[in-house]
Amino acid sequence: MVIQWKKGRDGPPNLTCVRADGTRTWCRVHPFFPTHDLVHCAVESVFGFTQAFFGLVASGWSLDDFDQRGAPARLPKEALWAENMVGLFDIERATGHVMAAAEFNAALAASLSAQGRPPFRSVTDADLARVRALVADLRGRWQVMAVGDTLAIPFPMAAA
Repeated sequence: MVIQWKKGRDGPPNLTCVRADGTRTWCRVHPFFPTHDLVHCAVESVFGFTQAFFGLVASGWSLDDFDQRGAPARLPKEALWAENMVGLFDIERATGHVMAAAEFNAALAASLSAQGRPPFRSVTDADLARVRALVADLRGRWQVMAVGDTLAIPFPMAAA
């Protein structure tokens, strides 16, 4: 699949996902979502998730499916793990505090437990470094793009 982020000329960014079979799904999104979803791309690629956000889109979910009533209850455990992990990376970005693996694992376990979700394996400092390297590359590419340009990303990405 190819993920395409377009910086909107007269409005919000557009997200288009073109699947291997040529079918596509797209939507306009709030300006927060490119940076959030670029982290999804990195997390899902590094951890080999095939049933998280972009993996589900690649398998046929439309972007609108995630907004449908009852969608959270249909999400597989990989999608829940990924969303919680991405949330922790969003917290790092917002606070400037970069977590070591032990702190990240504790925060992830607490978040999943509070939601009654199954635990995830221990994340290593090497895992976190690979995610952060991909995120830095993707965000850097997004930030320097001109309005109207499109950032095309193969998914899954080769992990750094």
